[in-house]
Parts: sequence; structure tokens; C-alpha cells
Amino acid sequence: MELIIGAVVIIILLLILGVQPIMIGMGVLGIMEIFFILMTIFFIVSLILLFMTKPTEAKYLRIDPNEGVGTHAVYWMNEREYDNSFPAEIMFIDKIYHEGKICKVRLWQSQKNPEHYFLFDGYSIIVIAVGLPIFFILAVIGLVCFLLMRSVL
Repeated sequence: MELIIGAVVIIILLLILGVQPIMIGMGVLGIMEIFFILMTIFFIVSLILLFMTKPTEAKYLRIDPNEGVGTHAVYWMNEREYDNSFPAEIMFIDKIYHEGKICKVRLWQSQKNPEHYFLFDGYSIIVIAVGLPIFFILAVIGLVCFLLMRSVL
């Protein structure tokens, strides 16, 4: 909410200072395009990491809060706990995660340092499979719109 209020204040100030609305629109479109490109890169990296993993089974334990990314699912395998690399789905948490359920997950673990690992559950795979094409398409559409707006000027 604060971000939206801040953006509105900045836009109003730019209009008061005499910046043309088309330039403000290009700036907003440029910021959105950067976001779409960064999200596309994030999903590409996630997909590459997913291809490096191996399928295994794990027991779902709980959802833990995480300072950086909200909440994440915790799984038990190989006599220790593993945190999912993706944030937990918050909206349907009671429908998706069931305590004690044995789940198919994908795990990559460093041979040198077992504390370095990537764990993807089935819902993480769905998020990657849906998120990558969506953000790629949005990035392409945003780039086309940005280039068309530049050619108008």
C-alpha cells in the first residue's frame, strides 16, 4: 500500500513539474519491464536448478516462517530437516500441505557441504512451470510496448 501511495505522489510531483504524461508512462512501463525481466531470469535459474535435482521422497513436517521470503514448507528425509527452496503457498495452505504426508520432492545437495541444497516440492514445480511462460510473455509484450512508445516519440 505504501508503495502505491509513494508512486502516486511521485507521479503527481512529476506532473506538477511539467513532465509529459507520455514520459511518465514510459518510465512506469520501463520499471515494469525491468521487473518482468528479473522475474523471467529468476524462473530460468529456478528451472536450471530444478534440472540439477534428483527425485526422492520426503515427509512433510510443517510450515515455518522465514525472515526473507515469508513462509516455507519443511520436509524430513535423510535424518534431517530440509526447507523448501520456494515460499509456501499461503492461500491454500490447508488444502496443499498435510502434516505427515510422504511427498515426492526433488533435491540437490552439495557433496562438499551438505548444508547447501535446493529442495523443490510439487507445488514449486508448478509455480516454475506456470511462472516462467507468464513472465516471459509479459516481458516480451512489455518490450514491444516500450519500443512502440519510443518510436512514437
